[in-house]
Amino acid sequence: MKNIFYLMFTAILLFSFSTAFGQAEMRNYDEVTGPRINYDISNVAVPDHPELSRINIYVEIKYDELQFVKMPEGYEASYETSVLFLDKDGDQADGKIWTEDVDVARYDETNKSDKYSYTHATFDLPPGSYKLAISVQDEETEKINKSKKKIKLRDFSKNKLVLSDITFVKKGVPDSLGKETWQPVVTNRGKGLRGNVAASFEIYNPIEADEVRIRYEIFGINTKDKYRKSFTKQLSGKITNEFIPLTIDSLAHDTYKLTVKINAGKKKAKVEKYFYIRWSGLPTNARDLNAAIEQVRYIATRKEWNILKKAKGEDRIKEFKLFWKRHDPTPGTEANEAMEAHYGRVAYANQNFSVMQREGWRTDMGMVFIILGAPDDIERNPYPSYSKPYQIWRYYRYNRELLFYDQTGFGDYRLYTPFSIYEFQRYLRQ
Repeated sequence: MKNIFYLMFTAILLFSFSTAFGQAEMRNYDEVTGPRINYDISNVAVPDHPELSRINIYVEIKYDELQFVKMPEGYEASYETSVLFLDKDGDQADGKIWTEDVDVARYDETNKSDKYSYTHATFDLPPGSYKLAISVQDEETEKINKSKKKIKLRDFSKNKLVLSDITFVKKGVPDSLGKETWQPVVTNRGKGLRGNVAASFEIYNPIEADEVRIRYEIFGINTKDKYRKSFTKQLSGKITNEFIPLTIDSLAHDTYKLTVKINAGKKKAKVEKYFYIRWSGLPTNARDLNAAIEQVRYIATRKEWNILKKAKGEDRIKEFKLFWKRHDPTPGTEANEAMEAHYGRVAYANQNFSVMQREGWRTDMGMVFIILGAPDDIERNPYPSYSKPYQIWRYYRYNRELLFYDQTGFGDYRLYTPFSIYEFQRYLRQ
């Protein structure tokens, strides 16, 4: 019997070759792009130009996202980063294009998923709302990836106590004089913080207070864990830099919100920043272990699901890792393509099939999509004369078509002929 996970992974790679309407609509799910962009931004004051607001952009690209080329000595990759700002009228306010080269000595370094190339840029603009567009193109493959975001640059010129944005930093290589340096690090839903990291920010003190009371809280969005601390900080002039060490190693796999509050008498200021902790062996886009385990029940055998469901305490993470280790299509490599592909489908289902406060992966359409993937063709009739709205998903590769009815009129499409999870899994073995 062929391995169900290998077939699922192979099926994902084949989706992009379908020419049917269903594939056209779901093309973004499986679209091959360039290097994944991990980036962060921070907004700070411009000391010599209070009428402007500074935005720092930090970009990190995984080594294994780049195409390295053999050189006389070692291996080299190169990528181009483009940053563009559009104002509220859609006109270009600023922008920059630059190239970074990455050199490594050995071939195995080119496939490192925990090594990143770091680059950054700084822009000074008038306070206000902008559209930020970032793209990264691999120079060898010419594949490109893009990201867009709406941002608002703050006005730091007002005569009041205020905080800059938070930047996460780690200790870098000391400079030529032995002075300690700090390098910004990026964290997002796919890239967690690790090691000795601090939260860095600036305190702007035009009121010339001598000291402030700093209170900060780290809150786990899913675990609900809280960590609080407060201390007094002596201020040095109108701008004071502060670093708060983060206890990364003691935090569970989760999304966290860091809130920093300061006060000098009745004068107060606050800033917030989200960060992410991603345990090794867990998928990058799973919000926590419990959710990650729940979301494998569509693809696990009865025996595997019973083991995962009954596991307690530390055995849960152990059994979860063993589950995916057994079904890794490329054992011996750092990446587990089947695991990442599965949770990619879960994320897509949540984005496209959620309805009535129910996560997309829990819906009938979400279940079918996660197990079978994108249909080869979709027939829709949202306003039929003699029935409820319906969709027919056709899977030519499995010689099956599935009928969904929207019984409530709120987009909650239910499978007309119920199938068990294990019946869907049998399609993949045929």
